[in-house]
Amino acid sequence: MKICMFVRNPVTKDPRVRREAAALVAAGHQVVIIGIQRKAEAPTDTLDGAQVIRLPGLNQRVAQVRGLLRRPKAKAGAPRAANASAARASAPQTPGRARAMLAEYHYQASAVAAGLAQRADAYHAHDLDTLRPAHACARLTGARLVYDSHELWIEWQETKVGAPDWLLAQWRRTERAGYRAADRVITVGDALAAELEGMYGAPTPAVVRNCAPLMPLAQGGALRALIGGDPARPLVLYQGGFSNGRGLLELVAAADFVPEADVVFMGHAAPYRDEVAAAAARAKHGNVFVQPAVGFEQLWAYTCSADVGVVLTQPVCRSYELSLSNKIFEYLVAGCAVLASDLASHRQLAEQTGAVAVADASDPATLGAALAALVADRGRLAAMGAAGRAAAEAGLNAQAEFAKVADLYAALAR
Repeated sequence: MKICMFVRNPVTKDPRVRREAAALVAAGHQVVIIGIQRKAEAPTDTLDGAQVIRLPGLNQRVAQVRGLLRRPKAKAGAPRAANASAARASAPQTPGRARAMLAEYHYQASAVAAGLAQRADAYHAHDLDTLRPAHACARLTGARLVYDSHELWIEWQETKVGAPDWLLAQWRRTERAGYRAADRVITVGDALAAELEGMYGAPTPAVVRNCAPLMPLAQGGALRALIGGDPARPLVLYQGGFSNGRGLLELVAAADFVPEADVVFMGHAAPYRDEVAAAAARAKHGNVFVQPAVGFEQLWAYTCSADVGVVLTQPVCRSYELSLSNKIFEYLVAGCAVLASDLASHRQLAEQTGAVAVADASDPATLGAALAALVADRGRLAAMGAAGRAAAEAGLNAQAEFAKVADLYAALAR
């Protein structure tokens, strides 16, 4: 089959999209991914055997049109405005909502045109913000439609991002129609699958978890070498994005209850990371370290040298409450014990693997007590890490999990 995927990012750093595409290419399908072009990316690319087409955003398109329509230079001696900057400032400005609507409709039209040009056998929407063009392409061509819901999109956008009411209303209509029209629905965890089925009914979503690829363990003490200090001290690692609702400030405060361990944060620069770094500087025992993000290969060595990996997603919105973080699977593959927030999905994984301990992520004292109990028993830490690695080798890995996508498309082809 020829499969056309849509995603609203440049694709390069989206592991779920790339792993699904790679699994489909390995199964013999032709995959085209229509993403979004940013300044650093080329308009076309090839990743994991899939063709990538990146659509320019509204600002880029306007710049292109301006370049084509640029007026010739004024002749010498021609009159000029007395105050050109004042004239520009007094010109009518596009209102925020109008510009947002224009950008949204520009994307929809561009994506539908690019999708139809592919003449695909199936159109695959990654998240709700691409479902509308995928649905349109499938209806216009008679192709299959697959909806891949990475999270409870509408609720997350409303509570975490503050999307405008008009856009939320549009997305609600889009999801209801697209979900019911889809030949297959995919999502990332059992809890989210049950929620979507309860909201919309059939089709029952297939679950493809964001498991990490199974790789040989990295040897050595990369993380300890990075921060220095006593190699005998246990290392607690948080790797990922810096934002509210992930228990990060609570983890910094919890470090005060675990003076015998070092707590390390690694991730990209963001205003919230600055807030975490400021709190870390006030840590009572000087045992909290905030480090910049690194490439995947380098990060793998750091992850493998940690004793405990933490995922402290808090139920600040329904999407977070139902989530199953990909970071847990990265820690399992790396052979780390895991301390996770007390969500249903985390409790389920704890029972399944024996590698996860859960605690209330809203209370630093409770988190500190849970961490202290883990690092005090090095034998238990080692056993949990070994159990996590064994679970990854037994099937909780990307190679096995994303093969489900190929199976799904094989059924569609039949």
